[in-house]
Amino acid sequence: MADPHEPERLAEQSGTGGPGDIPTTRPAALDRLDVLLGTWDLEATFEAGYFGPDSPPVTGGGGRTTFDWLEGAFFLIQRFTVESPTAPSGIAIIGTGEGPETFEQHYYDSRGVARVYQMSLNEGLWKVWREIPGFWQRYTGVFSEDGETIAGAWEGSADGAEWKHDFDLNYIKAKQD
Repeated sequence: MADPHEPERLAEQSGTGGPGDIPTTRPAALDRLDVLLGTWDLEATFEAGYFGPDSPPVTGGGGRTTFDWLEGAFFLIQRFTVESPTAPSGIAIIGTGEGPETFEQHYYDSRGVARVYQMSLNEGLWKVWREIPGFWQRYTGVFSEDGETIAGAWEGSADGAEWKHDFDLNYIKAKQD
């Protein structure tokens, strides 16, 4: 199978005389997303009181996400499933963003939620965020040296100034069978 990153293949796919929105080269920044490829187990930790005033702290797995390139390797597809009925399963499509160091993530989940996030991934630091008045969100994850885990947490804010920890979300690279 031909390497989807090959410039010859990209030029052949875009052709000439087609619409102007077909790129002739693949942005090199997309290569940074390769560290996400594969299957990851998810582990979430919720503080005491998260699920109600008397609820205990909860740490559990039961979730899994996969990252694979859509043919052409311009978009990374993330699929996630969660066994807990309190958390959604879904899909996200990640591509280049407005700036040279950012990506855009289009998120859809089993609750019917559709959101657009901004994203960066540089030197072992993964950030995902959205700045919507009344419901700002951000995730920061740090890759382990061996690239086998990502330790991170989600935060939320009503105004973008005062942030509150929401929950921890860690990714553990699944063992290949």
